Amino acid sequence: MPVPTLGKYQGVLFGEGGQFHDYYKNVKKAVNGDKLKHFSELQTPSDRANYLLGLPAITDIKVEACKPIYDKEKALVFKEKGNDFFRERNFGEAFKHYTLALSHYPHNEEKPDDPINKDYSIILANRSAALDGAGLFEACVKDIDRAIKFGYPREFWYKVYKRQGHAYVKLRMYINAKEALEIALKNVGRSDIKKEKDRDNYRARIRKQMTVFNVTKTLYNVERVIRTPSCLAGGEEADRGMSKKVKISGGTLVTEEEVESEDILVALDPYVAVVNVTGGRAGGKICPHTIAKMFNPAPCKFGSEALFGDLKARDEASAGYHRFEWSILANLDRDKVLEAGRLALRMITKVEPEQVTSLSSFIGKSSEAAPEALREAVKTFNMDITHAKEEDKLVAALMGIYLTRNLNVCGYVRLPSKDGSSLSQDELEVFGLAERAVLVALAHSRPITLMDVPKQKKGYMETPLVTDTCAYGIYPDLPVIESASKGPEKHVFSWNLDAKLVMTSFRRLEAGQPVCLVEQRPEGAPREAPANDMITFRCANEICPNYFPLKENTKEKIISCPLDDCGIKTNIWERLKLIQRLKKDFQSAKTEFDNSEVEAAKDILKATLDEWDRIVVRPYREIDQLQALYLKCLICGVADSEREFVEGNIMGYIMNKAKKPDVYPKDEEANGMTTKTFTIKPPS
Repeated sequence: MPVPTLGKYQGVLFGEGGQFHDYYKNVKKAVNGDKLKHFSELQTPSDRANYLLGLPAITDIKVEACKPIYDKEKALVFKEKGNDFFRERNFGEAFKHYTLALSHYPHNEEKPDDPINKDYSIILANRSAALDGAGLFEACVKDIDRAIKFGYPREFWYKVYKRQGHAYVKLRMYINAKEALEIALKNVGRSDIKKEKDRDNYRARIRKQMTVFNVTKTLYNVERVIRTPSCLAGGEEADRGMSKKVKISGGTLVTEEEVESEDILVALDPYVAVVNVTGGRAGGKICPHTIAKMFNPAPCKFGSEALFGDLKARDEASAGYHRFEWSILANLDRDKVLEAGRLALRMITKVEPEQVTSLSSFIGKSSEAAPEALREAVKTFNMDITHAKEEDKLVAALMGIYLTRNLNVCGYVRLPSKDGSSLSQDELEVFGLAERAVLVALAHSRPITLMDVPKQKKGYMETPLVTDTCAYGIYPDLPVIESASKGPEKHVFSWNLDAKLVMTSFRRLEAGQPVCLVEQRPEGAPREAPANDMITFRCANEICPNYFPLKENTKEKIISCPLDDCGIKTNIWERLKLIQRLKKDFQSAKTEFDNSEVEAAKDILKATLDEWDRIVVRPYREIDQLQALYLKCLICGVADSEREFVEGNIMGYIMNKAKKPDVYPKDEEANGMTTKTFTIKPPS
């Protein structure tokens, strides 16, 4: 998210056409010129709040807490629309409407066997059918488990357990598949199928599905695909911050010991993160709590339209910030409050209301002095906002008033004012935090991205990397690290594992060398390209710092180092012969990459780069080209691994080629199954 310049908040803090956009324009008309300068010089939150509350336009936006969206009739309408789409084999729209039905259906979460949950369980089962049709088999399994938990009618068990058995086979979880199909078989006798002949036919279908288990005496569940490791170099998976291989010394990030390529030097969790609400692939597909992809979303337990990746994520959010935010999400949507405003809100709602006074007292002070439970919050609220301009302060205060009113109606503010003409002490503390949070969000929000890398790499060598912003986060430790690591050429590439920010080295760095995480050259100064026919050879003495610039077609054979304490002879011709072999290795790596053998290409490139660095000094055009392809291989490795994790665990693709092939017989059509004598109906 770019830091806005003066007056440019549209698309970052609020959207055009929303109520806050008009609200801001009207207030800005009343506060301009000398008035704006006067406002920016007000010293306390109380002074700024009172100034704004005296403006006529300040009450233009009305906010109120929304009621739960539970509506049984509306839920059943969504369910029927889902059924219609399912019959058309439009599984995406069917899934969407079943999810809307689940969000609107009033159910008893605390007592799953309550009879009120019957239709809720049927909607879950119907959504599992859409997921099965879409090939999202793990999500299908989870929805069936929840449907059974919420009292799915026993007479339909034969259908959902047959579907679950099918999904487990697709996931190569044969032990679980056999158990599910055996339950399906046992329940045909108590099903809604009336004729015994029809029941026998259905049993025959289940037994046909179970023939897959006859090819081996030993059943197994395939191991789940693991995610790309993201451990700090020299550390553990749970570690966050900087690797032990680097440190900040004298304001500069330097290596403590040798850094290898592929070492992870930085791994940071955001203090807060919010899903991208302005576009991209995030809508309805990224969990707002974990910032992970979601496939069978769990509806909000309070009755808003929010969806979460699973029950664990939903319950964690509901125990914290979401119990305040759920009832005002509709206000934010209506008024088109965008990511920076939502990050500011989340910075506050992550703090318990009774901690607001304590947090406010630490603004401008060291986080080390704060209670442990508040240290990350204090660190985040105290991020640098000294570059805020006059209009930044105005828009932050105005958004602060708006957020405070929302926090009033959702019950976050403990003792609100009675008439709204002035702020109570509790409101004033929340307002002070809110306006500061907006300034922090405007200055320090960072995009969280998904990398879009094709499976087949042929032709991708020269293609720019495509990324999609799925969320935004605020990383309070990042500014200090980045300010100490600016330089002319980056040594790392950045990627996200859900919300975690990871920086991985693609260069081998010697001990004591400065590390560049942020590329920063003089404005308008491109990197100087080395002469096409010039190579700078290192002295053959590995501990000697001397080097020899020579043309690639040089006639020099042997060069003696002129340094008195060295004098070693370097055989240039032998090195030129080696360079020809290294160029052939580069061509081999290109061929492997085009054949989608990314790991093989990466191994060749790494060894080739190490050999180049042993004999020459960078920059050199051939090394630059090698480095660019090696970096692309590392990025592809991360993106491919994440795809394999999703497809291997969600969609059931075989990622371990040593496992047995798919010998499972083809299943019936997903929208219903017909025999000679009867028809099994689509979802209820």
